[in-house]
Amino acid sequence: MTNLPKDFHHALRLLAKSPGFTAIAVVTLALAIGVNSAIFSLVNGMILRPVVPFKPAEVVGVFTTRKNAGKDYRQFSYAEYAALREAKEVFHDATAVTFALAGLGRDEGLRRSFIFLTSENFFSFMGVKPVAGRFYTAEEARPNANAPVAVASYPYWQRSGGRADFIGSTVFVNTRPYTIIGVAPQGFSGLSSLLAPDLWLPLGIFAQLSSPLSDAAQFTDLNDPKNYSLNVLGRLQPGLTLESAKTRLPVIEQRLTALQPPDALGAREIQLHIPSRFSISTEPNDDGPIALLSVLLLGMAGIVLLIACLNLANMLLARGTARAREMAVRLALGATRGQIIRQLLVEGLVLALAGGAAGLLLSMASNSLLLHSFQSLLGSMNFSLTIGFQPDPTVLAATFAFCLLATLVSSLGPALQAARADLVHDLKQQAGDTAARGRWNRFFAPRHLLVMAQMTLSLILLFAAGLFFRGALKAGDLALGFDPAGVVATELDFTLANTPQTEGLRQMFALRDRVRALPGVQAAAFSTLLPYGNTTNTSRLVPAGAAPATNSTDPNAPKPGQSGIFIAVTPGFFDALGLHLLRGRDFTDLEAREKDSPHTVILDEGLAKKLFPGQDALGQHVRYTQPPADGSPAELAVVGIVNRHRHNVLDKEGGGPHIYVPLAQAYNGGVFLSTRFATRDPAQVATLVGTLRTALRQLNPDLPVLQMQPLSEMLEKSIILWVIRLGAVMFGVFGGIALLLAVVGVYGVKSYVVERRTREIGIRMALGANPGDVFALVMKQGALQTAVSVGAGVGLSLLVGQALAAVLFQVSPMDPFALGLSALLLSVATLLACYLPARRATRVDPMVALRTE
Repeated sequence: MTNLPKDFHHALRLLAKSPGFTAIAVVTLALAIGVNSAIFSLVNGMILRPVVPFKPAEVVGVFTTRKNAGKDYRQFSYAEYAALREAKEVFHDATAVTFALAGLGRDEGLRRSFIFLTSENFFSFMGVKPVAGRFYTAEEARPNANAPVAVASYPYWQRSGGRADFIGSTVFVNTRPYTIIGVAPQGFSGLSSLLAPDLWLPLGIFAQLSSPLSDAAQFTDLNDPKNYSLNVLGRLQPGLTLESAKTRLPVIEQRLTALQPPDALGAREIQLHIPSRFSISTEPNDDGPIALLSVLLLGMAGIVLLIACLNLANMLLARGTARAREMAVRLALGATRGQIIRQLLVEGLVLALAGGAAGLLLSMASNSLLLHSFQSLLGSMNFSLTIGFQPDPTVLAATFAFCLLATLVSSLGPALQAARADLVHDLKQQAGDTAARGRWNRFFAPRHLLVMAQMTLSLILLFAAGLFFRGALKAGDLALGFDPAGVVATELDFTLANTPQTEGLRQMFALRDRVRALPGVQAAAFSTLLPYGNTTNTSRLVPAGAAPATNSTDPNAPKPGQSGIFIAVTPGFFDALGLHLLRGRDFTDLEAREKDSPHTVILDEGLAKKLFPGQDALGQHVRYTQPPADGSPAELAVVGIVNRHRHNVLDKEGGGPHIYVPLAQAYNGGVFLSTRFATRDPAQVATLVGTLRTALRQLNPDLPVLQMQPLSEMLEKSIILWVIRLGAVMFGVFGGIALLLAVVGVYGVKSYVVERRTREIGIRMALGANPGDVFALVMKQGALQTAVSVGAGVGLSLLVGQALAAVLFQVSPMDPFALGLSALLLSVATLLACYLPARRATRVDPMVALRTE
């Protein structure tokens, strides 16, 4: 060990004497280690870093469902939460959280944001302390306390200038002033690995800020036993496991059942689950395909590193062969084989560390681009991005581990081979000769095996990239069922200024009529949702004559009726979006303005056929499986049928089921105005956005406009579509790097073989061989090795395709087009890499070659 500094000094001196070799080796490792460091940074931020900073293994999600009723989950009332918090036989502590859409800021700076409302122990439960100020107290979080205080997220503080006087400043939420009392620590989100709200508020202001997304939006008093608005997290008592805790739940279930109002539908059951890192839901969810995709990305990045190491191993084998006489001299002078191996491993480590440093810079640059893409995508969303992609100690340690791994994989084999030098033979070796001429000619020589392994692994990555690219192309070219060309989408939220429903409806209809009068406007209407808008809302219908649902003893029993995407609209929406009213009529202005008008519904044809198989749904009556919380009628008359259409990328062929009702009968102040212009030219539509914005401001300068853009651009910002395309890009990068390394490896091997066989080729040509014979000699071996590699790669690719099946979009894991194209691309590239050395071999001058003797 005392000679290690000398070994490092010697390694640096030797590598400096071979700048070409060193540069190629460092670039090769930089690409591979950079890819692995970047992917590990991503996975570390999303998967490995705990969401709950303090003892995350003790934290469970608490859920409640009706006994003997499959999948009938709901949130908790405040009384139920208090009972859970006192259930010390299971929970050491419990915390409650809900969220609301609120208007943050005022005047021109007004924007919609998600606000989290939590119990006073939320931050202590998570094990965090404020970086400035304080968190709210039990008195401030008491139901109906209405204490106007707020805790800001770290990103919100930074966007506000990070000023020292931020604590005590005023922020406006739904036009009401709140005092900032604290700032949460950097990187803390509390519930999600990716996102955090801008503000946390105490539960005590729930009455002022109840969520329009909640089924309990009609209830504003947290003390109301029917106000089921709270999600609950529990921290298990020390020593309890998830399974042992479940055996103690029946007693707690009886307490919660006793708290229900007299008209409650049956006894409750409590379920405990590991909380999801990515979703906030009333029912248990796992991490879904994101966790699987992260594992796959790490696996594919590992393959890239392996290919790079095999490439470097080949380079070191060639370098070792060229240095065979040097090693023999060192052994003859007394060096041990262990010292030779150590010296060569140190040289490999120096290369790996240099490649790792460059790779880390590459990782930082690529992750900055990814972060910018995230921020652009979420620009119209309502969260702060908390995930950090830049290196932290964990990422730095992982990068160093990648360097050590690269050293062992690439350098150990060549070092062991170099240490087995034949002193007598190698000391007699002359320039231009080789100590291992025979083994370079063998088809399955170690050097050729390494290259064939590179080609095989490269084909796997190319095939994976092909599958994702095929999925991305299909996702971007789906039959929508509606026509976005010529449509401008404007998002508004009348709840930001606490506009009452009656006034909100009046302003919407006045706005619609004003827009319809603009030159070139063909249709304009409001809706609570738009396709590809990154949000959804569902409801469930049954035929009005269906028998009431009965409790099932099977927890997996299907729910009665049919579920559909639930959208409230004004008349003209179908014309504005480019949908086709197949039968029946549109809603009337009266139905969309007056809540007490006859309750009607329009279904898409797919849902209509499911609800009334073999019958015409037009004129039939349906009812909600869950009666509206505001007491309005549950029965609706079907007055129209529209064509099937997509709401998001993941809808099945033809589009998901849709339920449309008049706006007044399911009012929401957060709406979209769809305006269809006569022109379909994207450039002209983009210019009309400014015209429309001016018209809206002239009508009402204080309109709560959140965003305005062509609908075609909005579709492109779909999060699901973005994720599919990101997967295609990332796997495409893997495949491209793998192909590049494989081609470089093939070219390097063939070039080296041609160089070492120069004397042999010269003799052949002196004895009468023509250039075509020499060309065939080199190409034949390369073609056969390519064929063997492609054959092995096809078999392994099909296995990898099955592993990717869960995250592919509408692509077969054995897609013949992707497989055939990948095999063809690899074959052409590697044969081209063989062609260039083969052509050079035909130009060997026999006289020059024979002078090497």
